[in-house]
Amino acid sequence: MGLFESKQQLDIVCCGLDNSGKSTIINQLKPTKLRSDNLSATVGYQVEEFEKGKVKFKVFDMGGAKKFRGLWELHYKDVQGLIFVIDSSDAIRLVLVKDEIRMICENPDLKRIPILFYANKADIPGAKTHHELTEELALAEMMGDRPFNMFPSDARRGTGVEEGINWLTARLAPPK
Repeated sequence: MGLFESKQQLDIVCCGLDNSGKSTIINQLKPTKLRSDNLSATVGYQVEEFEKGKVKFKVFDMGGAKKFRGLWELHYKDVQGLIFVIDSSDAIRLVLVKDEIRMICENPDLKRIPILFYANKADIPGAKTHHELTEELALAEMMGDRPFNMFPSDARRGTGVEEGINWLTARLAPPK
């Protein structure tokens, strides 16, 4: 290991319904000097690149509005992991969330990749816990033998974000 040691690159798709907090979570993952103070809804998708420790991340921040959800699968072939952000305070749209997760699980390009779920907005009164969401969405049944985990988060404050990405990174870039 020397001066020219290369970092492992991980390509990740980050998806979830609109207003779930995807861009805010990605912003929290970036080094402080690269974070933005002004975030807006993602139209289509954005690509964010940054380094954390010994890993280079390329994250496809996918728009979550209905008209953009079809774009998600265009990026599945070349990714090693997937982040799915759930607004845990939006019980009304959990049926849509479950449908989107089901389609992800049925996609052959994603058969073996680990999925990190963030139960975002966990700080909002009345939000579902990550345990409740795991049960309601029937994640254990849908995921089968695929590695997955869900972490409660508050993307605005960064709570739970590091724990989640550390779990995903450990599955994708084991220490050398």
